[in-house]
Amino acid sequence: MVKLELSIEAKNLKNVAGAFKGTSDPFAVVTQVATTADERPRVIGKTEIVKNNLSPHWAKIFTFEYQLGTPAKLAINIFDEVRKSDNKSMGSTVFEVDSLLSARGGTKTKKIRNGGTVTAVIRKSQGAGVLRFKMSGEGLKNQEGFLRKSDPFFELVRRDDTAGGATFNTVFRSEVVKDNLSPDWKQASIELSQLCGGNFDLPFFVKIYDHESDGKHESMGQFETTVNAMVQGAGNASIPVKLKGKDAGTVVLHKAELSLPQSTESSEEGVEEEMAQMSVSPSAIPRTANKPTFIDYVSGGCQLNVTVAIDFTGSNGSYC
Repeated sequence: MVKLELSIEAKNLKNVAGAFKGTSDPFAVVTQVATTADERPRVIGKTEIVKNNLSPHWAKIFTFEYQLGTPAKLAINIFDEVRKSDNKSMGSTVFEVDSLLSARGGTKTKKIRNGGTVTAVIRKSQGAGVLRFKMSGEGLKNQEGFLRKSDPFFELVRRDDTAGGATFNTVFRSEVVKDNLSPDWKQASIELSQLCGGNFDLPFFVKIYDHESDGKHESMGQFETTVNAMVQGAGNASIPVKLKGKDAGTVVLHKAELSLPQSTESSEEGVEEEMAQMSVSPSAIPRTANKPTFIDYVSGGCQLNVTVAIDFTGSNGSYC
C-alpha cells in the first residue's frame, strides 16, 4: 500500500451562472469510484471555492492510499457554488490511477462534456510532519492606483522535477487581507509531504497577489525559500520581495516551527499527540534520504517489456 497525493486544476470551463449573474464560482469533489460489486464509492474530499474564475487552480491536495496493481479510478465532479439554492454541475471526468502514475510527470489532461479541461497531477506522498508558520507584509507595492489599496494574499508554490520536466503546483493559499499594504496574515500550517516531499532543502516560491473580484489576481511580488531557511530565519526576519527584478516591499517571518513524529512505529493517535507536543529547533532538523520504490520508477518513465514463450515440442507431451 502506497500513499499518493493528487492536485487538480481546470481550464476554460463553461459559465453556468446564468445571464446577468456574473461568472461561476467553481469547486471540485473527488470521489474514488467503486470497481467491484461489493465496493462503494468513497468521497475523498472537495476543493476550496474559487470565485469568478473559469480556469481555477485549486490549492487543495488530496491524499489517499493505493494498492499497486489494483484497479482504481477517481471521479472529478465540478460544481458552481450557488447560494441559497442547489449547486450547478459544470462537468465531470474520470482518471485511472495507474494511467496517471505512468504518464509523463504524473500529469494527464482530459476534456469534460460541458466544455473545458481538467488536469490531474499525482505523486507519491513522501515525508511526515507539519510546518507551522506566521508571516506579515511590510510596505508591499500597491497595484490599485492612488485611490485604493491592494488586497494581498499569498500562495506557496512547489516545484517538481519529473520525467516530463519541471512543474509548478500551488499547495497552499492564504486568506485575503483587505485594503492593506502591510497585511498581517493568520498563522498557518501545511503538511511537509505536500510542501517539500520530506526534502527540507527543496526550494519553493512564496508568491503574493492582489485579490481581484473577477479572478484575475495581480502579482505583487515573490521570493524563494526552503523549509530549513524558514525555520532558521524565523523570529522577525525580513525577507525582500521582488517584482520583475525590483524591490516590492518585505515579508516578516514571525514564526516557523516543525512538528515531526518521533517514531514511525507509533500508533496513529500517538503520532498526532507527539506532533502536537514536539517543536524542532534548526539544529535538530533531520536530512531525509528516500529510497526509490517501484512507484518512483513507473512515474519516472521506466518501462518493462515482458516476453512469454511456450515450448510445444513433442517431448513435453500433449498440449491439446
